[in-house]
Amino acid sequence: MMNIVDFLTKEFIEENTIPSNFKYGSAIYNRSGVEYIVQEPHYIEAWAGGLDGTMQEGAGSRRRVTFTIREHQLRWNCTGNPKNHDLSAEPKLEPKITEMEVSVI
Repeated sequence: MMNIVDFLTKEFIEENTIPSNFKYGSAIYNRSGVEYIVQEPHYIEAWAGGLDGTMQEGAGSRRRVTFTIREHQLRWNCTGNPKNHDLSAEPKLEPKITEMEVSVI
């Protein structure tokens, strides 16, 4: 089975981010601003952000992020959050890919 870690190479990240997003995401991660909801080899769902401070410090709204491997492709989605970050009211569905779909050879 393929693992998401195998797809998240330095080259992949450099090709699919802009420098400001890379810095912002690194600041969120460095401040422990990632909370995993589901963590499996082929599917990751997490909260990211929601920190106080400046943008350079990773501050901003809390977002729900998913990474999925399907048909040998890494797909990700980043969305806003439900009221009060309540996931219990949302059915667990196959994530819809809305922002990026990347073929990996």
